[in-house]
Amino acid sequence: MSEQHYEMRFGGSGGQGMMLMGDVMAQAAGIQEGKEVVLLKSYGPEARGGACRSELITDTEAVNYPALTRPDFVLAMSQLACDSYTADMDRENGVLLTDAELVHTVPADVKHAYAIPLTRIAREETGRPITANVVALGAISVLSRGAGEDAVRAAVLSRFPEKLHAMNLKAFNAGAAAARALL
Repeated sequence: MSEQHYEMRFGGSGGQGMMLMGDVMAQAAGIQEGKEVVLLKSYGPEARGGACRSELITDTEAVNYPALTRPDFVLAMSQLACDSYTADMDRENGVLLTDAELVHTVPADVKHAYAIPLTRIAREETGRPITANVVALGAISVLSRGAGEDAVRAAVLSRFPEKLHAMNLKAFNAGAAAARALL
């Protein structure tokens, strides 16, 4: 593994946009920044409400093993995701981001754990709680090394029709600002 090898996991419930988040981050890292990427997706047995996750590996060199071994970054958009998807993360150097309103218990030994009310920010900024994943992408672009803020913003805009750009920019920028406020 190169020094630029970075592993990310996005976990939540079906319908929260975890698959879309993986797609956006893969596009930001791969297309916008020219990194090598591997994207994996896992759905629970239910479409909406069941546990789901997407996982992304980015590297400046070829990725030889296409599975996460020790995530550097974990997003948990539900308590079940936090309980299920943090066991193998890097506790000392890794970053855990949770939705403060949906995750109430985090592993005490994770040194860099951040709680942001992602869904509340989405509701307040856009009037649409479904944009919480875009708020999260803004925060992730600040808190992780997966892809830079400009690259993630560009990837977000490319994924949605132009009529949704203003709303998604508002959500993205609110998430980035919330993350910067924690640093």
